[in-house]
Amino acid sequence: MIKSIILRIAIVLIGILVVLLGRGLFFYSGFYSAPPSELPSYEHIVIPPAPTTEFSDVYEEGEGTILIDLAHDNAFDVEELNVLILRLISRGVTIEFFSPGDDLEKALLGEEDDEEELRVANAFIIVCPRLEFSKEENETIDEFVTNGGKLLLIADPTRHSQINSLSLKFGLIFEADYLYNMTENEINYRNIFVTEFKENPISKDLEKIALYSVGSISSVEGGIAFVDENTFSSLIETRKGLSPIALAQESKVLAIYDLTFITEPYNGILDNNQLISNIADWLASPAEEKEEEIEEEQVGSSEKG
Repeated sequence: MIKSIILRIAIVLIGILVVLLGRGLFFYSGFYSAPPSELPSYEHIVIPPAPTTEFSDVYEEGEGTILIDLAHDNAFDVEELNVLILRLISRGVTIEFFSPGDDLEKALLGEEDDEEELRVANAFIIVCPRLEFSKEENETIDEFVTNGGKLLLIADPTRHSQINSLSLKFGLIFEADYLYNMTENEINYRNIFVTEFKENPISKDLEKIALYSVGSISSVEGGIAFVDENTFSSLIETRKGLSPIALAQESKVLAIYDLTFITEPYNGILDNNQLISNIADWLASPAEEKEEEIEEEQVGSSEKG
């Protein structure tokens, strides 16, 4: 009895197997063999070259000390400023770093009662600070700028920053946006071109620059570099004349909303190298030269009177 049941089950299974094999052989004649694939010839792929330009740095000798902020958990590596630092050193400027625990008032304003002559900074560079500036620090930096010191503020939309905790003191707002251009750009829609400039030392000899992951700056005194009609803000819809670079405080405070253009190899694109040299010239130049000349003229005229 058991043998007959097993035999029937075996016959059923064999029947099912025959049906499946028959259908398979009927619909599929043989096994599929994929044709050999050919790898692309990468050596023949042409990538459009970046619009680099030849550049020769022409400058006048400067002097003084420039302080770079490292005390506010700054979101950058010092090596990213190598191009700018080398330009400053070539102009005869001394570079120093402001570290946590250092005395900001002493570094920027000096000490009146110190018998030993203290080297005071001529300019202060602040890049992507992630810690807020205190009220006391704001007051110290404001006094530093009032006395003729230069202040360079750099932020980047891709890096968290508390730059507005200081920039607001000088009528500058780094907006929480990024600028983009879908019509004309440097490979990526967030890499924009800027061709419109207000005449000033920072824009000297500039025709076209490329900025990368850049945002807009709102300022009381207005920007000095403006995007075209095809460049828009990710946040601001109605405003025209968007600007990623601005000057304030009688051209003693410079704000830039992009860090990448200073770094290699992006410094070699279009007129970016010229812009970096203009910034270096501005930082290395005497801050109070014109005011001193005015004071001398006033003293001279009073003596004559």
